[in-house]
Amino acid sequence: MAIAMKYLISLTALTFWGLSMLSFAEDTGSPVLSEYEVRYETTAMGFGITLTRTLSKDHETYTLRNAGEIFVASIEEKAIFSVEDDHIIGQDFFYRLTGLVRRKREVHFDREAGVIRSLRKGEWSEHPWQDNVLDRLSQQEQLRLTLLSAETPPETLSFEVVDGERIKSRQLALVGEEIIDTAVGQLDTVRYRRVFDDPEERASDIWLAKDFDYVMVLTRHDEDGTDIEISLKDGTIDGRPLEGS
Repeated sequence: MAIAMKYLISLTALTFWGLSMLSFAEDTGSPVLSEYEVRYETTAMGFGITLTRTLSKDHETYTLRNAGEIFVASIEEKAIFSVEDDHIIGQDFFYRLTGLVRRKREVHFDREAGVIRSLRKGEWSEHPWQDNVLDRLSQQEQLRLTLLSAETPPETLSFEVVDGERIKSRQLALVGEEIIDTAVGQLDTVRYRRVFDDPEERASDIWLAKDFDYVMVLTRHDEDGTDIEISLKDGTIDGRPLEGS
């Protein structure tokens, strides 16, 4: 159960949306991300789970929420951030796992004080401020912004993510382009693979919709024989349904 819950949580953070709705504010040149509500489906321990993700905007501040439930636990994540020149600037991150298993994580980005504070396993750590450091949820919006600003999908992508006392570098390698079947129709995708030190023991792949601002449509993870798959179920962006061909 521990592996299933761990990757149910971490892999749901590989979702992000746009549906050709990316625009730029005239005064700052920063991207304006469309609001959305979308759902994914997966299984853990033989039980089906629906994962819901929403992105909302209040003035220049975005709030990204992720939630799901299984019979023994519920998951809720929230990241608050802004966008400057194609870069995510973190403000706050909260994560709660409740039920039979309880966990809590937080990240607070204090740009004015020049520090990033991170809570993991009941202990706070403090890091010097860096503009490029992300929490594990908002990093996926940074992934989308990076792909949207590139003429072609980069061969490799790297992101710095704070996790307790460590700031970890997460890398993705381009696998190629594929047309895949989804619950909303066929989609033209680009496929990336997470780079691990032990690729024979762990593997994570994601498929991103090229024609819909690189929305994640499928994620697969395997570790020690435990497989997790998260697939797009349905969604709306600016009140309009997401539909493939």
